[in-house]
Amino acid sequence: MPKITKIEVQKNNKERFNLYLDDEFEMGIDIDTFVYFNLKKGQLVEAAEMEKIQKYEQYRQAINIAIQYLSYRKRTEHEVAQHLAKKDISESVIADVLDYCHKQNLIDHKDYANSLKNTMILTTDKGPEIFKQKLREAGIEQNIIDEYALLYNEEQPLDKIIKLANKILKQKKGPQIKREEKLKQSLMQKGYTFETINIVMEELDFSQSEESLDMLLQNDLEKAYTKSSKKYTGRKLVNKTIETLMRKGYQYDKIKSKLEESGIENGTEEIE
Repeated sequence: MPKITKIEVQKNNKERFNLYLDDEFEMGIDIDTFVYFNLKKGQLVEAAEMEKIQKYEQYRQAINIAIQYLSYRKRTEHEVAQHLAKKDISESVIADVLDYCHKQNLIDHKDYANSLKNTMILTTDKGPEIFKQKLREAGIEQNIIDEYALLYNEEQPLDKIIKLANKILKQKKGPQIKREEKLKQSLMQKGYTFETINIVMEELDFSQSEESLDMLLQNDLEKAYTKSSKKYTGRKLVNKTIETLMRKGYQYDKIKSKLEESGIENGTEEIE
């Protein structure tokens, strides 16, 4: 039966030991493994006992990896499990480590959701739908997602969203209907709900001067006419130009008026 002939502290880690059986190096062990099995020099170790030591040491190593991973920031069960799996740790050991982490309150999905909520509200311009997406990707349970998404929506300052909307609106050109449409799309992409978007839209001023709109229409008409003229002529060219401008949100009567003003009512004139 093998005998422990030496247990020495590792040079680079005072909490790990080198275990020798019959004067041959057997394995490195964690201080908790050392204490758990009450190992000592001269102790005889059966094969079955040695197997238990090895399994426990794998478990302790996995715990240490998990603790180090958790030390940087809050993690979910899913994230910890993925990290351990990348280290080639078995599923059974991962399950035991996750159980340990929960018991030690190292993993707390409600705390994770609350922390992410506070951070995103404070540092980003994203809405609750993006928040929910991040929680889903992190493996948070749906009931927790629903609970904290509601809090996110309640706690995010409306004036901050209105300020964001105004900033986006200044970048959108064209008729009011198109500016509204583009703004809604941008706010949806940032994760805001239809309800919040509608409230914000009511607070904004979409008005534009007639002079500004006239210049925009003239510019878009020239672009549309030039592009369509590469494929069409005559009446079809005019119709295609009108279709393009109406898709951009311009009113039919204003388009007709601008076409007449530009001298291309029937598609035979060039824009000057």
